[in-house]
Amino acid sequence: MTDSMNPVATGIWNKLKADATLMSALTGTLTNGYKCFHIIAPQGTTFPYITFGQITNVPIGIFKNLTAIEDEEWWFNVFSDVGSKDAGDILDALTDVLDDTTLTVTGYTNLVCSREYVGGIRYTPETGTYQIPSRYKIWIDKN
Repeated sequence: MTDSMNPVATGIWNKLKADATLMSALTGTLTNGYKCFHIIAPQGTTFPYITFGQITNVPIGIFKNLTAIEDEEWWFNVFSDVGSKDAGDILDALTDVLDDTTLTVTGYTNLVCSREYVGGIRYTPETGTYQIPSRYKIWIDKN
């Protein structure tokens, strides 16, 4: 985690690192104690790991406040060098954590965290790695 993460990214990171099942699925040498990274994993990070980042942020107005609710989309990527089953098992643990969860976001009340899609598995022969992308919609309401 870095100080440059916005409150939603911090809420996501805290939710991921708190789940024992997900953390045990991310085997190997830990980086900064965890294997979940905002935007990009540090160079030299061992597989498997998860990266995540924001795609969009669109304010949704209500009569009282034209920017009261934030409609955000976030991407998540699972990486493994073991195989597609390993990547799929990690994805299952990730979706168990995030599907319809409540995030703690400073200055906001969580309204929705729902999975929009999971992409097909991608294999990169140069690195021998498997990647599965997914995307979530998160709605938050300013306090």
